[in-house]
Amino acid sequence: MKGRVTSFYQKTLTALILSLASSLSNAQNFCVFDVLGMQGPFYNTMREYATLARKWNVELELKAYTDEAQAVADFNDGKCDIASITGIRAREFNLFSSSIEAIGGLKNAAQMKTVIETISRPEASKLMMQDDYEVVGVLPIGAAYLFLNDRAINSVEKIKGKKIAVLAHDLVQLRMAERLGFQPLAADINDFASKFNAGTSDLIAAPAIAYMPLELFKGVGNKGLVLNMPISQLSLQVVAHFHKFTPEFGQQSRSYFANLFDTLQKPIDAAEQEILYFFPAPDGEYDNYQALLTDARMSMTAEGIYDPKMISILKKVRCKHEPNNSECSNDKE
Repeated sequence: MKGRVTSFYQKTLTALILSLASSLSNAQNFCVFDVLGMQGPFYNTMREYATLARKWNVELELKAYTDEAQAVADFNDGKCDIASITGIRAREFNLFSSSIEAIGGLKNAAQMKTVIETISRPEASKLMMQDDYEVVGVLPIGAAYLFLNDRAINSVEKIKGKKIAVLAHDLVQLRMAERLGFQPLAADINDFASKFNAGTSDLIAAPAIAYMPLELFKGVGNKGLVLNMPISQLSLQVVAHFHKFTPEFGQQSRSYFANLFDTLQKPIDAAEQEILYFFPAPDGEYDNYQALLTDARMSMTAEGIYDPKMISILKKVRCKHEPNNSECSNDKE
């Protein structure tokens, strides 16, 4: 009898081990970019997402990357089945979804929420697929603001010719700098902040959540400011090799992230409250800045840098929230 019981437990243990091994072998590799690695907020968000995904019979094995270029390279090489990257990097996988970050495209978080909800609906699913890739989630990072080291740079005319640190790999940032009249200085995500803090560049565009971690207050100093006027709304995007997942996974995932918007926005709002010298555009300059952003966006759309369908959605959302704006009575976009 004892031998039979022992045999039973041995078989049960073997079955459990085999089951676990099978589960691990079927896990999808999830490459997560976060400048703070496993201790960062993005990684933590994706860890919670991975836990939820088990309800969809999807097992995600997370790997943290502090180097976004390496995360993208591994995703391209098939080492990652799914990756969480910035909207800037997502451009090569889906022009439509990445164009949510169009310069001057959205003015606030409420508009961003509406767009994310819109493109996360089942009716928009085809737009979230391009070639072998599917965008299975879009998350807010917050607005990109101009951080300046000198308050005397207080007009559209004075801002022209100033040095701005931009990510060298990003065509959009380079074109934006050119269109706005800046002098671009090539940088990467690891040193663009240090160029500003050291005074090598006069300004940078960054979200509020970068203010404390990257110590941007050093670059602003006592003489600079942060212009409280969004240049664009930034995003984190989750991109998957769609053939590695079930057909329904993409929609399940997009709906999950869309419903998470308010939760994700709270730390962004808190980060904005921490910014010192957070000033609006000077009197009479707001409209000039907006005209500059609009001209740049329309020009970049004509060049094929932004997706026209997304640009159209952004305008519809702007006009839904602010129907009395003059742009709502023309058909320029």
